[in-house]
Parts: sequence; C-alpha cells; structure tokens
Amino acid sequence: MEAPTKLDRLERVTDLVLVLLDTQQPLTLDAIAHQVPGYPSEHSARRQAFERDKRLLRDEGIPVLTQRLPGHEQYGYQIDRESFYLPELDLEPDEQVALHLAVAGVHLGDPSGRDALLKLGAAGLGDVRPIASMVPPAALIELFEAVRTRATAAYSYRGETRRVAPVGLWFRFGHWYLVAWDLERDAVRTFRVDRIEGEVSRGEAASAEVPEDVDVEAALPDEPWEADGKDRIEMRIRVDALEARRVADEVGQDKVAHHLEDGSVELVLGVSSFVAIRSWVLGLFDHATVTEPPAFRDELVAWLTALAAPAPPLPPDVHLPASVPVTGEGAADGAAAPVRAAPGAETSRRLRRLLAVVGWLAQVGEAPIADAARRFGMSEKELVAELELAACCGTPPYTPDTLMEIEVSEHSVRAFLPPEYARPRRLTPAEGFAVAASARLLLAVPGSDDDALRRALAKLDAALGSREAVGLDVDTPEHLAAVREAVDQGRALEIEYHSGSRDELTTRTVEPVQVVTIDGHWYLDAYCHRAGDTRRFRVDRIGAVRVLDHLAEPAVAPARPMEEMFVPGPGALEVHVHLGPGAQWVPESVPVRAVAHDEDGAVTDVVLDVSGMAWFERLLLQLGPAARVVSPPELTGLAAAAARRVLARYGA
Repeated sequence: MEAPTKLDRLERVTDLVLVLLDTQQPLTLDAIAHQVPGYPSEHSARRQAFERDKRLLRDEGIPVLTQRLPGHEQYGYQIDRESFYLPELDLEPDEQVALHLAVAGVHLGDPSGRDALLKLGAAGLGDVRPIASMVPPAALIELFEAVRTRATAAYSYRGETRRVAPVGLWFRFGHWYLVAWDLERDAVRTFRVDRIEGEVSRGEAASAEVPEDVDVEAALPDEPWEADGKDRIEMRIRVDALEARRVADEVGQDKVAHHLEDGSVELVLGVSSFVAIRSWVLGLFDHATVTEPPAFRDELVAWLTALAAPAPPLPPDVHLPASVPVTGEGAADGAAAPVRAAPGAETSRRLRRLLAVVGWLAQVGEAPIADAARRFGMSEKELVAELELAACCGTPPYTPDTLMEIEVSEHSVRAFLPPEYARPRRLTPAEGFAVAASARLLLAVPGSDDDALRRALAKLDAALGSREAVGLDVDTPEHLAAVREAVDQGRALEIEYHSGSRDELTTRTVEPVQVVTIDGHWYLDAYCHRAGDTRRFRVDRIGAVRVLDHLAEPAVAPARPMEEMFVPGPGALEVHVHLGPGAQWVPESVPVRAVAHDEDGAVTDVVLDVSGMAWFERLLLQLGPAARVVSPPELTGLAAAAARRVLARYGA
C-alpha cells in the first residue's frame, strides 16, 4: 500500500536530494522513507522505489554515497557535498562567453552541452547556431569517464573481451580512437570506439595503472588502415585523375610516388589492416586500383568476384516489421519519430532543469517569469508549475522555514535561497565530455586563436581532471580558407565540384551561407543556382574556386539546421537492405529510415532513402556479402553490377 498522498515523483526526488545533502550522518532506508514523503509503506516496494531514485540521481551526476552501518545488512546513504558541487571556477566574463559559444556551437546529438552550460550559468543558449557536429558513439562517454577518473574498463571488441587501462581518446579520420594499456597483453593498444560491441564496464576510480612512458599521440595510427598495430605492408594504389588531387591531399603528398601523364597518381601506403584499406579503396569505386602487392590485389579481386556472382535467394521470412520505429538522429527525413522513453527519463530531465533553475535563482534573487522561461527553454505556464512544486520541497518537518523560499507572482519570481545553491553543480560524464570535446574542437579549427576559450578550458580541465582525456585533429582541405573567406565577406562563388553521391564533375555558381564541420569533414552550405535550392558541398571535393564580382544574396539561401541538410531529394528511392553480422555498423554510420532487430538485438534489416546511386553502390561494395538489397526489385542486382564495373579495372 502506497503513502496516502500520491506525489509527483519530481517532488520526491527533489526532497531526497535536499535531505541527503542536509544530513550529517548516513541515513538508512527507513529513516529516508520517514523523512521524504511519497515512498511506499511496504518494505520491498519501498526498496525498489528508492533504488530507482538513487539510480536516477547517480545518472544525473549526483554522488549518492553508500556506507555500511552496524547491524544486519544495514546501509546508510548521503550526498557528498563537496562532490555535489564543482570547485570554484572563477571564470572571467569573457571566458564564460567563450565557453558558452563553443559548447552551444557544437552539435553532439543530445542536450548534454546545453545542460552543462545551464549548470555553469550561461545565458542566451538559443542565440548560437551550431557550426560543428560530432555525434559520439555509444561507448565514448563511459570511456571518457574512465580516462578522466583513471579507472579500468572492459568491453567486447571484435568478438573478444578486452580489459584495459584507458589512457586517452582522440578524434582522427572521422572516428574516435581509444589508446589504452591492454592488461592481458601488457602493451599499448588502439581501439576504434565505434567498433566496441555492447556496453563498457568501468572499474573504480584510480584502479588503472599505466606505465609513465605511454604517449597517446605516438600510439595513434597515422592512417585508419594502420590501426591494428600489426606489421605494415607496403601497398601501391593508382588513383585516376578525377580523384587524384582530393585523395593526395587526404593521405598526404608524401604518399604520392608518381604523378602520371593522364593526371592520375600512384600512392604508396603502409598498411596493417586489409579490411580497412579494402573499405577505403572500394569507397573510391572505380577510380582506384590496387597494383601491389599481388596478394592484396588478388584478395580484393576475390571479394569483388564473389559479389559479382549470382546471389542465392533470400530466406522467405526477410521483412521489415511495420512496428519498427524511425530512428531520430539518423532519420532520413530529418523528423524524429516517437521513441519510448526510458523509465524515469522525464523525471530525470525535469530534475536536471529544476536544479538549474534553482541555482540560477539563488544567484539573481529575482527575475521576470518571461525571461526565466526563455532562458530555460520552457513555457511560462510550465515554469510556474515547476517553481510552485519546488516551493513545496525542503527538509523535515517541511514547515515554511525549512522549505525552499520561492515566491511566484503574476509576472516575476523571487527566491531567498542559501548562497551555496548558487554554486555550479558537478557535471555528468556526458556533460563533462560535451564541454571538453566542444571547446577542443573549436580550438582545433584552422585559424582559431581564442585566448579566452583556452583560459576557460584550462580552468574546467583542472576542475574536471580532464586535461589529457580528449584530443582532436581537424583537417584542412585545400579550398577551406577560400570558402570561409567568401562566407565572411558575403561573396558569390563559382566552384568545380565532384559529387560523391552521383560521381559526377560539375561547375556551379553558389551563394555561400555557412561553413560547418561534421564528423571530421568540412562542408559549405550554399544556394546552388544549378539545383535551384540550398545544397551542402564537401569542401575537399571542391576542385577549384573562383570568387565572382557580385555579392551573395543571403535571403536566397537561408541557413538550415545542419541535420536537415542531408535530406534526400524528391526523387529518392526507399531501399530495404538485409544485413548480416559483418554489417552491424550501418545504422550507426549511415542515415536510416527504419531498423529491425532479431531477438538477440542484432540488426537484421534497414530501410534507407537513396538519392545518389553512386554513394549507394560504394556502400554495397564495402559491405560485400554482409548486405543484400531486398527491394525495390530493380536494385537487387546493383551490387553485382557495381562489382563487375570495378573488376573491369583489374582485367577480371
């Protein structure tokens, strides 16, 4: 039987935070239930409710400590006050503004950056348009926390359990890499984070012991096909004239052995992972040919030959259930579909926001309701309801002098709160990563020289212990400076552009809008007169740039959210693809409309919107036998036809 009064769970967990912060001694569950209204009277139900609340608080970065007490299986709980708050940051006004602009300007796929800024007291969060996007793979946040706290970690990698002492995380080649000391092999190893399978298990803080001479940058691969730590083999690859310039810039001019008369180049690459180099070569479609060594060439030919052969019929039960939800972040139409929220997710979100509101009110004392609602992204009605709930929260005996003193009038709110409430709270792992990665990403942008941001980041690093946790490399395509200057000056451009989605070279007149970096690549958003609409151009695929005499017309090309710019055109085809074990990475790396899983959670099928057939052919070549097109019927033979076209370059 539950307590007589059914409380909003937010009120219960808010009271729980205040009680556990206020206590000088750990409280037993019975004592907590006596002091915090809303817990069930039956012991088993009470224990379950408290465990859910405790997990919610810990997920929010609130350090609920558990201590063994005298007696049979007696435990006490309290919140560590010093860990609840961040150390004093002493951010100067320009440092706070710089940090705000950096974190708000980087899209990480969730609200963690915004939540961190609210805790740090930033304002005007809706005023900044993102200029960079870097959505982290699922395992990255837990690994960041392991590096930051010097904890061990365990996970499955390519079907094998690995136990490591993480040393650092680095973004390179469009992917995140973990450099770690492998505890089983007593050696440094590098892991691509998106290839980690399932969840990461993190050990206790300070449980990781790493030799002092481990150098994160030295352990990173120079190229993605060198990431396995094996002996390198010299490979020669010929790239035709259409892709020669871009590819030479990508791998480095020092890798170019010969410039041939027809405009093609011969590359010499040190390769330790055939799987990685095969994917890279096939990503160039029929513009690249492996010439040496013969064993690698033969293996690639065998891969293509198998793909070109008639495929056996698919099992009759291959289908995409009608109940499969459209994914939010990867949805091809840019619209997030309804996804069932995790239990407690709404309470967690409300608690996070309420504590931020209370912390801000403790600083300012009084504010117009309209300003407060705008600051925290709420309606005025919603804000008033949450503040009225907060005014009912406090500590026993819940008399007026022990409740949070918050007065809400028709147009304003006043608060009389303890000064310590104004201190910024400890960041969650996701929020800490958002701050560290966003600031470092913008500092790594070519031409960036923001001293205020460097100073702010140094102070946060000292508070979070994250100084060595994250590193980033940002590439610099040949024409990046020219297109950024055109955007800054509002100049129209004529560009020569090789489209990766259609594999065609065209000349276009464009009205630049913005330059953004997404997952390690630079893009120019511009109104394209040839297409008659706004388009996104990868800067490294721009072969030539000519500044035109007339100014760009900003009204012709309004800026769009970066995630909406990959929306397929009206002629896109809906394609159903059946995936095998070797293609589980597809939903994480490719925009998909829908995903189906088997009873073990493995991905079996995806639906994609395909508007650029050349892009889809390259994807099928890279996937090989791990993917089969189910529909539409006219595309079921696309992979075989593409394989035969590439095989023609090998005389096969």
